Amino acid sequence: MAIDTSKGKVKFFDDFGGVALDTTNWWTGRSDAGGTTPVILLRHGGVVQMGVDTTDNDVSSLAGNVEWAAGLTSAQGSGGPLTFEARLCLVTSLADGETFIGLSDDSATDEIPAVISTTDTYTATAATDFCGFGYNGAGTASWKAMASKNGTDVTMVACNQMGATTPVLLTYQTFKIVVNEDGDADFYIDGKWHVRLDNAITATVLMCPHIDIQSGGTARSMYIDYVAMEAGRQGVTT
Repeated sequence: MAIDTSKGKVKFFDDFGGVALDTTNWWTGRSDAGGTTPVILLRHGGVVQMGVDTTDNDVSSLAGNVEWAAGLTSAQGSGGPLTFEARLCLVTSLADGETFIGLSDDSATDEIPAVISTTDTYTATAATDFCGFGYNGAGTASWKAMASKNGTDVTMVACNQMGATTPVLLTYQTFKIVVNEDGDADFYIDGKWHVRLDNAITATVLMCPHIDIQSGGTARSMYIDYVAMEAGRQGVTT
């Protein structure tokens, strides 16, 4: 059967079913001294394990090597929505520390794109443009939607419009972000829409999937079941 490419979409899906992360083509896994570099656990379906120890601010990070954009130039093609989706769960502790799940223009460092404080504010780190879900167990215990456009923090909003979104240990949740050609981002958890952040990112900036866990003084770990991406197909230029 022929592969259907008629819809003009470029798609990527990694179920992490191999014996090791494909760091040649698709992923870069990083950690600092107290973090563990992401690894695939050999179990049914495949999962990536990430973790940090009790040292404050230690990080484990998984970043995509391939970059995507929501708003292509007219010479590149029609663009179309950029979609990110990941299914994951927190494993060992919800007590403190930060988690980021989403898109970032910075794939070169092991820094979490944004650090959420215990008072539910956030500060961008190395990234200039990003949008994602954030969680700090020492703050309000729910997922937040946050973004930064060209180095300017947009906002952070609790993802509770369709009910509570508090993480539960060893319970998988599915996170999806859809960015349109204007850079507006819609946030979904477990298939339910929660919030839109207008002008969340610069639509033409190349973004990569970025998942991070950071210690706040308690050892923490995470399992990632899969990561998927979809965007408009680029046109042909001469």
